[in-house]
Amino acid sequence: MRLVFPPNHPGPTQAPASSLLKALARGRQWYEWIVAGEVSGRRSIAQRLGLNERHVGRVLECAFLAPDIVEAILDGRQPPDLTFKKLTHGLPLSWIEQRKQLGFPSLHSRQ
Repeated sequence: MRLVFPPNHPGPTQAPASSLLKALARGRQWYEWIVAGEVSGRRSIAQRLGLNERHVGRVLECAFLAPDIVEAILDGRQPPDLTFKKLTHGLPLSWIEQRKQLGFPSLHSRQ
C-alpha cells in the first residue's frame, strides 16, 4: 500500500500502522456486507472468512468509530500508543468516550 499526498499536504506525522488501517478497512467492508444483505452478522462473516467470531466482532466495531478518529488514523495522526488491540478492545459507541479511551483530544480542545 502506498499513500500519496497532494503537494501542499503536510503528510502524516507518523506512518499509519497497517494493522489499524486493515481494521478500519475490514470493519467498514464487513459492515457494508451486512447492510447489503450479503451476510447476516458476525457469525456468518467469521464462517465466510474462516475467522474467529470474537475477532470479527471486535473489528466490526471499527465501522462505528468517530469520523475524526478515522481521519486521524488515515493521516497517521493517531496517538503513538494506539495499537490494534487498544482500538478493538471494548470500544464504546459514544464518540466522546471513544476519544477518551483511545487518547484523542476532544473536539472542544481543538478549537
